[in-house]
Amino acid sequence: FVSKTNSSPNIFNERQMKGKEWDEPKHLEIKKLESLGAFRRVWEDDPEIEGMCPVDTMWAGRCKIKSDGSPGECSGRCVLRGDLHNKTYNITKNDSFSPVVRNSSLMVLEAIAVLFNWGYVSWDITGAYLQGKQRKNEQVLARPPMGYREVDERGKRLYWLMESPLYGQGDAGAIWNRTINDYVHEEEQGLKYDRIHYEPCVYTADTQTDRTRVLGLYVDDGRTYYHRVAGRPIAEKEMSKLGGRFAMKIGKWDPEEDYFLGGNRRAFGDKRIHVSAKTYIGEMAKRYLDPAAKYPGSWEDTPASEELVKAYEFAITTRPTPSPELKKKYGSLFGALLHATKYRPEIMAALGLCGTCLTICTDDLYRCLLRVLVYLVRTDSLGVSFSKDAPGGEKLKAYVDSNWATSRSTTGFLIMLAGGVVLAASRRQHCIAMSSTEAELIALGDLALELLYVRGLAESLGLDVADAIETFTDNKGAYDLCHRFSSANHSRHVERKVFKMRELRGASVVTVSLVTGDSNPADLFTKIVSKQLFDKYRKFILGTQGAP
Repeated sequence: FVSKTNSSPNIFNERQMKGKEWDEPKHLEIKKLESLGAFRRVWEDDPEIEGMCPVDTMWAGRCKIKSDGSPGECSGRCVLRGDLHNKTYNITKNDSFSPVVRNSSLMVLEAIAVLFNWGYVSWDITGAYLQGKQRKNEQVLARPPMGYREVDERGKRLYWLMESPLYGQGDAGAIWNRTINDYVHEEEQGLKYDRIHYEPCVYTADTQTDRTRVLGLYVDDGRTYYHRVAGRPIAEKEMSKLGGRFAMKIGKWDPEEDYFLGGNRRAFGDKRIHVSAKTYIGEMAKRYLDPAAKYPGSWEDTPASEELVKAYEFAITTRPTPSPELKKKYGSLFGALLHATKYRPEIMAALGLCGTCLTICTDDLYRCLLRVLVYLVRTDSLGVSFSKDAPGGEKLKAYVDSNWATSRSTTGFLIMLAGGVVLAASRRQHCIAMSSTEAELIALGDLALELLYVRGLAESLGLDVADAIETFTDNKGAYDLCHRFSSANHSRHVERKVFKMRELRGASVVTVSLVTGDSNPADLFTKIVSKQLFDKYRKFILGTQGAP
């Protein structure tokens, strides 16, 4: 059950935590649990726990990384064996489900913060799950971790009757989310924010006024935005109130630089911000790149080339069986790179091809993944920029494309606000399109659904979205079918559901315009393009120049 190796460079399992250096972190964790009243000690023959099955606990350790990439403090955490808890207490997926804020929602918040002159403060709830308010029927009987187990003179074992959920507990996340949501949104003595219908982890108060406050929540990490005129004094009182209810750490108010959820944020006055993955990319480089290796200079220009296309086609055609070692390191690097797409979306097309070959990977494909990482390392200062002065930046704008294939085609689209991309996608379609027009209509349908979400979120945050959203495609057939109803030989086979964009255009929610193929930045998410096009599209989506 306990692995011998780290799953991450700064994460440690129970077997690796037997040294004396872990004695103090373990001791501090137990003291924290006691101070929070997280459990009551009971002996196994106590009538109160009759019929309850004990669940094992274990140790997990982590050494945090600072924003500059240097090692931070190490901490030990007592966690419940979630696999045993789910089985013993019959925890279903609905019992354990807990929403988290989408990264695209945070990017929309960043864009609107620039447009509306909002400041912000980041905060972290310490030991959040332990502060969850659980119900009587959610209580768990836990066996203390190694080193803290006791037996009395009768030979009876000591257990913990949990008053708060432990990390690892199957429904701990759901209990914590319910607790923080009730305080922020519902409780009479809470903050009384409104919960946004389109994003259950974003809350607002006094929108469209100079008292605006917005709260975004990702499990136990949060960020509060506020209008700089009159919103900050109210936000400060609310943060003090929140800190009185939950143990938490509050960061600097309106800092020039911040590190939040793997992203480096830097403000340039009140008119522009830049969000990158510089720290995260540096950690990936330490883990996956050989310092002594020399990589081609051209790898810093683009994340992929025709070499990837050839390696992909070879793998798809021959279906090789990779060694367990190759399969493991390939999947590990791919997963790490996938996280970086939040702030570096230009690598999505390359990862889309690599991700298709997770079970049929080759050494050539692994080399292509290394090229993506080297590209990120050599351009680690790049990221998405949002500007108050971006031409037309106060309006939502979208681009869509598809790459028709004889198997499943690829959908690519992006949504822009404040001069930068707030949402981008590169994904394989769920069905086989019988024409390039159908593939484009499927992509337009996917984009339509995301536009409804982004539009609703932005409107809830106070953005004026009364005008139709400009949407651009480079497929003439799809463009025509978004403007008329017809049943012809070339389109009769197309399912009705893919005409969602036509429905939105008819309702004046969007306009659909035609652009040429070399002026559509969504091409970057469906295929491997030339260096010239890559440079042009990258500058546009990252917010460093105007429309292509």
